[in-house]
Amino acid sequence: MRKYIFMTTSTKDVGGNQCYVAAKAKYLEEEGWEVFVFCSAAKPKSIHCPISFLEKYLKKGNITAMGLPPFMLPKFMVRRTLNRMVKSLGTIDPSEDCIVESHMDVDSQWGELLASRIGARHYNYMMPEEYRKGKSYEKKMDFYIYKFKRKELLGSMNSFPRLFEGHLNVSESDFPAAVLIDESPIQDVFNEKVDKLERKDWNICYIGRGNKSYVTNIIADTAKFAAQYPQKNIQLVFVSDNLITHQELIEEVQQTSSNLSINNLGMLHPIPKMLYEKVDVVIAGSGSARHSCEEGALVIVADQESKQSVGILGYETMNSVFRDEDSVLSDFCDALKRVLVNKDYLNKQNKWPEKMGVAKCTEQNFWLFSQSERKLEYYDENKLLEGRVDLVKIIKWYVYRFFPFFVLKLRKIYK
Repeated sequence: MRKYIFMTTSTKDVGGNQCYVAAKAKYLEEEGWEVFVFCSAAKPKSIHCPISFLEKYLKKGNITAMGLPPFMLPKFMVRRTLNRMVKSLGTIDPSEDCIVESHMDVDSQWGELLASRIGARHYNYMMPEEYRKGKSYEKKMDFYIYKFKRKELLGSMNSFPRLFEGHLNVSESDFPAAVLIDESPIQDVFNEKVDKLERKDWNICYIGRGNKSYVTNIIADTAKFAAQYPQKNIQLVFVSDNLITHQELIEEVQQTSSNLSINNLGMLHPIPKMLYEKVDVVIAGSGSARHSCEEGALVIVADQESKQSVGILGYETMNSVFRDEDSVLSDFCDALKRVLVNKDYLNKQNKWPEKMGVAKCTEQNFWLFSQSERKLEYYDENKLLEGRVDLVKIIKWYVYRFFPFFVLKLRKIYK
């Protein structure tokens, strides 16, 4: 049976990556593929996942060691981890397709090692919004250049220069096309919290994880916007998690802003279509921005690098992740004025394309696979494992994985 193996980031959150894996895995299964998901998801005995569809994969696919790059681990740990994965996959028929798809820096390195063990083709989708800070790309740049030249590194014209900055000059002719994905996070379902959401003069909605770099600015700039229009009742609605780090700022804003209320609905999956009937504008980045735009919402794109707005999606920018040459860079207060007060978009054409859907995106992905190097080869394993074993990071990671509440408690005490 054809096997499709995702090597991905943690499934304990609800983000674009997790929504994408769930949507594509479901589609592939319906098309007759046997799907596996390997990730470092949660405590080994706690396989609960906010996206319930992914839970079935975690019994075999929850791999603790995948939270660290393989070059940081002793070779016996790498060997044992790979043996566990191979055992989980069962019999592999060399006459049938076997594909490994990875997403981030760490799991792409594990993906190459696994693919070489089982004779699979390995494609790395470039999902991050940052490629330097806290990542291991730089340490194995030769590996990513190797995958790029084989056309097994898939991304966009915006992501490649960020990855290869200072190492390789990239032009559009160097790769067939940008990889298309559909997270399919929005569905026509009823949600009681959304149904009870109060309608204010202006409802502003942020969709995305609470730990994004721009969330602090979104809160502060919305408060600034509210102060300039005291006659308006304004509500900032979060569809988000991890807001605890912003609690002090939220409390301060609510105490000082008489016309601004803040309401967190929590992370919703799926996102109900009815939400868009209750809000006037959405602030989001990446997949949340794209799919909200496809639902007909006015979307202010939040940029991870500048921590500001890069414009109204479809009208002022065509990029939902990074700033480009056409983007309108501003703080979120100014962007909210352009949407809610000046209504600048009315004098412009919405150029955002229609939604493609999971099936068409996956079809395009397989076309990209067909454009890659046909001779089956892998990056040198010895070079991929070359590095210093970091016992301190290994211990920290395993303590965090097995005793997360203890670690969070220590962090609070430290603060």
